[in-house]
Amino acid sequence: MTDKNSKQLAGEIDSFLSANPEIKQVEVLATDICGHFFGKRYPISKLATFAQEGLAMPASMFVLNTLGEPLDGIRYGVDDGDPDAHFYLVPGSLCLNNWGNKPRAQMLATTCEDDHPAYFEPRYVLQRAIDGFTARGWHPMVAFELEFYLFDAQRDADGLLQIVRNPKTGRKDTATVLSSTRVGDFEEVIDDIIHACQLQSIDTGAISSELGPGQFEINFNHHSDVLRAADETSLFKRTVIEIAKKHGMCASFIAKPLLAYAGNGLHMHISVVDDEGRNIFDRGGSAHQRLHHAIGGLLDTMPAAMSFWAPSVNSYRRYQGGISCAPVSLTWGNENRTVAFRIPLAKQGAWRVENRVPGADANPYLAMAATLAGMLHGIDNEIDPGAATTEAVEGRDESLPLKMSAALAATRSSAALKATLGEQFIELYSQHRAAETAAFENHISSREYDWYL
Repeated sequence: MTDKNSKQLAGEIDSFLSANPEIKQVEVLATDICGHFFGKRYPISKLATFAQEGLAMPASMFVLNTLGEPLDGIRYGVDDGDPDAHFYLVPGSLCLNNWGNKPRAQMLATTCEDDHPAYFEPRYVLQRAIDGFTARGWHPMVAFELEFYLFDAQRDADGLLQIVRNPKTGRKDTATVLSSTRVGDFEEVIDDIIHACQLQSIDTGAISSELGPGQFEINFNHHSDVLRAADETSLFKRTVIEIAKKHGMCASFIAKPLLAYAGNGLHMHISVVDDEGRNIFDRGGSAHQRLHHAIGGLLDTMPAAMSFWAPSVNSYRRYQGGISCAPVSLTWGNENRTVAFRIPLAKQGAWRVENRVPGADANPYLAMAATLAGMLHGIDNEIDPGAATTEAVEGRDESLPLKMSAALAATRSSAALKATLGEQFIELYSQHRAAETAAFENHISSREYDWYL
């Protein structure tokens, strides 16, 4: 850790303790490949030591499966003796959370401050993608948009999710998009989510009801610190899940929780500025050719990126075509929400691209890393995206991998993603997702007996 970071951390901790003398515990958190937090709860007095020396946690934590279990074929934590990695506190991440039985501090940790970071840490993978732009004197500006569902806390007799009941009427929620009434009826849980975000310095934007019953979207403002934007998105998912529990609800970011209703998307807006703060996609009132080249790269790498944007078996249920607004076609367009890569209306030269493909179950660090890698690939190679799509896209593109096995095969063969994200990481990630998919599919459901017994 640099002396600068150590001094910054020491000052941050001193200020926090002075302002919050009643806080006795701190949660130190890091994010794994699946996008879940792991970590430990410590007496808050430990923070000063961690600021100077860092702390240790098993490196294998990054590569456990969704249930927090080791995966077949992944050697880390099994064949290597399960060694620790050295973690460092992330400056600027010390804050409060308020959903437990009492307020606690929390702080993020990373291996990235070391000369030998864990190459499979999602935060490090995203940093590699950012570094590709930095080397050219460019700096991405990003914003995430996340959809989620609120369900009843109790499942039905078959173990299936139940549509949440309106807190004010007691009736099952209905799917009315952009309904101010729905937002108002769920205002207690939404207000608690926003307050918890404020405690964590997560700057939220627009709040809207979405296409599904119990489905909402809360946006984030554009961020010049891409890592912090991904941090906030990950923390937001944790926050929504925990606050929902306090209100007797179950929150889910699963990509397609209900087959009859819209899925949950993770939309990402990306612009790029140079060292002088000028948008490199702006050509004085019109889009610069670089923006089209960036989209060309996204289209070229889209098959390989699908495993990052749709990382589970359920993810692919979301891609149905039609009016679902979950595009799975090799398309781009201006102000067209049915295409994969959309150029929104630019005000005052704020040209950007919106990636509308990922599901809300995607790891924000890895989804953004794959997106930035594709854009850089397109700009460097001046890839022509072809003609913009001006009409609604109804169907799915059969040339795209719409199953995990096919998506991972495309990922493994992508020279562009390997060049930016690292060949070693691409191989491990592919093994990790393939092993979890195999473990998930190695299960006999009751439907098999109902149909085939």
